[in-house]
Amino acid sequence: MRSTALEINGLHGGKRPTIQDVANALGMHKSTVSVALSGKGTLSSDTRERILSVARDMGYVPNPIAQRLAIGYRNPAVCIFSGALDVGLATEKILLIQRELSKESLEVPIYTCSEGTVEGSISQAAQVRQICRQRPRAIICAGHMLEEAVFEELSDYQGSGGSVITYDNEVPLECDQVIFDREYNAYLAAQHLLERGHKKIGLGLSSKIDWLTSSDSYRQAARRKGFERAVVEYNGIAKDEWIFQHSTYEKGGEELAKAFIEMSDRPTGLCIVNDYVALAFMVTVMRAGIKIPDDLSIVGHDNQPITKYCPVPLTSATQPAEAIAKKVVEMLLERLTDNSLPPRKISITSELVERNSVRSLV
Repeated sequence: MRSTALEINGLHGGKRPTIQDVANALGMHKSTVSVALSGKGTLSSDTRERILSVARDMGYVPNPIAQRLAIGYRNPAVCIFSGALDVGLATEKILLIQRELSKESLEVPIYTCSEGTVEGSISQAAQVRQICRQRPRAIICAGHMLEEAVFEELSDYQGSGGSVITYDNEVPLECDQVIFDREYNAYLAAQHLLERGHKKIGLGLSSKIDWLTSSDSYRQAARRKGFERAVVEYNGIAKDEWIFQHSTYEKGGEELAKAFIEMSDRPTGLCIVNDYVALAFMVTVMRAGIKIPDDLSIVGHDNQPITKYCPVPLTSATQPAEAIAKKVVEMLLERLTDNSLPPRKISITSELVERNSVRSLV
């Protein structure tokens, strides 16, 4: 009589049976069972069916990681790794990429790692190393908030036959890259204020960590560069004290507002990264009696849905998340079809969406 899965599991203390348990139950070698379960090899149909039947009765479930290792880079897993998640566009881009790749019958797990300390950066490299050892078909990596050791791991993974595509920031790795031009994003916002007669302008930058701020690939460094380029080209004025560093999102907006209110010499225009920071800033300074845009003009960044619902609808320089995600997916599918393609770099740029938060002085 055939034993039930419950009865056989009881023989193993309730633990999930392994491929070795199946082999022992059949009196066969483990490699023979493995061949039958994989669908490969030249076993007779009777032997294969017998093995599969016993495995089903025992409740044997293949280990997906072991399966990936067995079939190498032909497996359907495409891993997404990011050094940070947020309540905004970083997470939105990841989910957009995952959704589109899932439509292609790919497995798309998401991995993230804490950031903010040197110890955190070391753990990033360790986690990426573990992902590479699973031999996914490809790794998609958000190229910001990452320590350089991560790219060493990804380089080794590429060298062993894996595919890598990164997005957002340009990274020190020869791979496909979809780069969001943050320098132009900030230039566009500052240019808008300067062209409307605001010679005295400032910049609010969210800063989550300090250990990457000196790097050229740190995303806020590019924004400051674009802002300063616009100021020089339009003969504007941007004092050091008008370059603000603060926390992220609503907390950062409140911090920025308090610093701005305390100033005796203020700019007439302010570029604020990002829209949620700009919203909290706007609400706080308006409560203090500063009128938007009569006393102060504001340009946000990212053009998120919240811009339409600010007390004064917010002009914003876009970060086109859907376009970035679409291009990542397109390049990855091309790469999976032909891994001999040379590394490619594509830049995605911003547009300015005008609303009511900027007053013209000309």
